[in-house]
Amino acid sequence: MFETSKVRTFFQGRVEKYDSIYDQDKKFIWKILDFIFRRSIQKRFELTLAECADVNGKKILDIGCGPGVYLVTLAKRQPKKIVGVDFSEEMLSKAKKLARDNGVIDVCQFIISDFRRYVPDDKFDICLAIGFFDYVENPLAVLEKIRGICLEKAIISFPVKWKLRNIVRIIRLKFLGCPVYFYTLKQVKDLLAKSGFGNSQIIIVDRDYLVIAK
Repeated sequence: MFETSKVRTFFQGRVEKYDSIYDQDKKFIWKILDFIFRRSIQKRFELTLAECADVNGKKILDIGCGPGVYLVTLAKRQPKKIVGVDFSEEMLSKAKKLARDNGVIDVCQFIISDFRRYVPDDKFDICLAIGFFDYVENPLAVLEKIRGICLEKAIISFPVKWKLRNIVRIIRLKFLGCPVYFYTLKQVKDLLAKSGFGNSQIIIVDRDYLVIAK
């Protein structure tokens, strides 16, 4: 679990930076920089919300929920329950505050855990793993676990390999001591097939593959 420890260390203390990605009330220069370097993050957020347009009465799992932007947005759509799993206490603290501020804390459940060690007491209609596989060393085992607890569909992102901007990201994260992994389209298709997600739609969203897996 040494790689996990590195990723956890990286995310501790970076809550505000990741939360600000979805904040529309920011200076113009930051909006320009977001468009250049982070537009795929905003686009996959919009596509995921569109895919989850009707979650009334459903059970949702947000894997690596971070500061809770997806979780809280979907909690407003009246699911039966929504669970956020993350191994960062700071991220979950931010997510809980966001849920309280938006009046959906009673719908949400927060679990501090490495997803690989998480033992759910239920299965879920929808599982999200957005921005999660960027930091997973052995993705097949994780995908198989998601497949085993997912009843309807999983919405998953994988960072695209061979993007010029990856060089900057790799250097920055290496300097900060955080591993990061990228995928070819063939690798994504192979992982989905081996894990049991045979019926999947793959959408290329700039620097990410967004997968709707069933």
